[in-house]
Amino acid sequence: MKKFLACVLALCMLAGCLAGCSAEKPGPTTAGTPDPSTPAPGASAPAVSLPDNYDLIMTFGAETGSVYAMGIQIGEYINSLNPNITCTVKVGSSGSNITLLCSNQTVIAHSGSDIIHEALMGTGDFTQPMTGFYGVASVMQSVLHVVVPADCPVSTFRELVEQKYPIKLSVGTQGSGIETLMRKLLAYYGATYEDIASWGGKVEYLNIGDASTLFTDGQLNGVSVIAGMPYSSCAEIAASKNIKFLSLDEEAVESFSKEGYIAQTIPAGTYNGQTEDTLSIANLVTVCASGEADEEIVYQICKFLNSQEGIDILSNVNSGFAEYMTGPESGIAGIEVELHPGAARFYQEAGVLG
Repeated sequence: MKKFLACVLALCMLAGCLAGCSAEKPGPTTAGTPDPSTPAPGASAPAVSLPDNYDLIMTFGAETGSVYAMGIQIGEYINSLNPNITCTVKVGSSGSNITLLCSNQTVIAHSGSDIIHEALMGTGDFTQPMTGFYGVASVMQSVLHVVVPADCPVSTFRELVEQKYPIKLSVGTQGSGIETLMRKLLAYYGATYEDIASWGGKVEYLNIGDASTLFTDGQLNGVSVIAGMPYSSCAEIAASKNIKFLSLDEEAVESFSKEGYIAQTIPAGTYNGQTEDTLSIANLVTVCASGEADEEIVYQICKFLNSQEGIDILSNVNSGFAEYMTGPESGIAGIEVELHPGAARFYQEAGVLG
């Protein structure tokens, strides 16, 4: 009898051990059954394998600009996952950012699809093809706006050059994306900044704030900017003066579409008093990474930028983000440079990259 009881007790203990083991390692769940390893709605997300004590240096445009503010939001998101990562946002332009990425002086930076094309081809300000930088996400369209008074005698770039109109024009700060584009556009139509001066006009290298003030005061009759639509500074100008925008022709749009730009129209009514559509071009503001950027950090940045959470946050920074960003489909669109492995993994998991 004692031996029988001992056997029964041993069997009970064995059954308990087996039950404990199965609780620690649940088998596959059936379809429609919640996986106990998946956090319930509202629960904390599982920890991600971000590196500790990482120096995440990001270079994003002018300090007052929306892409710089995007860098701040990226840093806050990464710190919400790992507060030990040092996130630093610095000022930098589209062209210089590529050089910084290729020399691993910055980890994450923005550029434009046009500048990226030049860097890959070794054209423009790049004396040779650049390597060592990778794509992460497209986040916004920046549309060319060239504001002139509504009573300006020219309405297109072609008329401006053919009539040798003495425009007093701000082309943006030297080396900026808009200044580079203005030089290329004038060259397409056979003119230079020096030609404008010879016609009795002048070219000023001003930020959009200073240019807007001088335009409103009548000291300029042309302001150039590349930005999302509607752009606040253009809206402010339109609220105080009657304006229109210089238009491109279809041949120019087709030509520039081969250089990293896309065709775009500024629809009539986008700005106060704007009565006609304006044919223009746009580039895609693109977040890029250096070759030595940590894969998991890039993955998480890509995830944030393509998530509804990220889109909602960035839409409060600039409506242009929300107007362009729809998720992974828009995030991968138009990226000519090779994707960073962290970004490629995200888009593969999202089902938009084979």
